[in-house]
Amino acid sequence: MFAYERKQQILDILKIKKAISVDELCKTLYTSGATIRRDLQVLEKDNLIKRTHGGAVLLEGNSTETPLVLRESENSGQKQLISELAIEHIADGMTIFLDSSSTVSYIIRRLTPFQGLKIITNGIKTASLLSDYKNIKTYCTGGVIRDNSRSLVGHNAEQFIAQFNADVCFMSCRGMSAEIGATDPSDEEAFVKKEYIRNSRKRILLCDTTKINVNYFSKVAPLSEFDQIITNDPETTLKFSIFTRHAAATPDGRVK
Repeated sequence: MFAYERKQQILDILKIKKAISVDELCKTLYTSGATIRRDLQVLEKDNLIKRTHGGAVLLEGNSTETPLVLRESENSGQKQLISELAIEHIADGMTIFLDSSSTVSYIIRRLTPFQGLKIITNGIKTASLLSDYKNIKTYCTGGVIRDNSRSLVGHNAEQFIAQFNADVCFMSCRGMSAEIGATDPSDEEAFVKKEYIRNSRKRILLCDTTKINVNYFSKVAPLSEFDQIITNDPETTLKFSIFTRHAAATPDGRVK
C-alpha cells in the first residue's frame, strides 16, 4: 500500500470511529506500529488529527478526502514526467483550462517559455502559482471553497467556466479504469471537471499509475470523452489510449 493510500484509510477510519488506537490501526491496515506512528505525525502536522496516548482522534470538521497538502508531495517523480509530456500539447496564444489537482501544479512550472496564454482554473493554489507569470493571463472561478482542497466548486464555478471556449483542458483524477473511466471522491469537483470537458476542444486526462483501476464515488467521464490520456508509463498510456475519443487500434496493437 502506498503511503498516501494508507493516510487516506486512516482518515476514513477516523471519520467513522472518531478515535482509534495505534494497535487497532496496525491490525486493520496490516502495517507496523512505527509506520502508523509516522503517518499520524504527518496527519497531525497538517492539522487533520490529534495524536493521543497510544492513538489518535479526528479533528472536528475535517474531510476524509486526502488533502491537497498530502497529494502535492506524493509521486512527485511521476507527476514531473507527466508534466513533461503534457506541455507538448501547449502552444503560444492558447486558452487553457486547468483543474485544481496537484498534478497540474507541475505543468505550471514549465510554462515560462510560452507567450500569450489565457488560463482558467478553479484551483486557488493553481491561480496563485500562475499569478507569478507575466506571460499568462489568469482567470479564477468563483464558488465555494472545498475543505482541504484549495479548490472552488458549485454553481458559480460551473457557470464561470461555461463562459469560455478552451483550446485544451488538462485535468487529473483520483481514480481511473477502463470500465468506469475517471472518478473523483467529490461530486462537486466532478461537476466542475465535466464543465471543463464540455467547453474544451481537446481534453487531456493526467493520471499516474498509482490511480489505475481505482474507482471513487463520483464519475467524471468515461475515457471515450478524452482525446488523450497521459500517464508516467508508456505501456500504460498505450493500453488506455485505445479507449479515447479518436483512437483506433491497428491489428498489432499500436494506436494510430
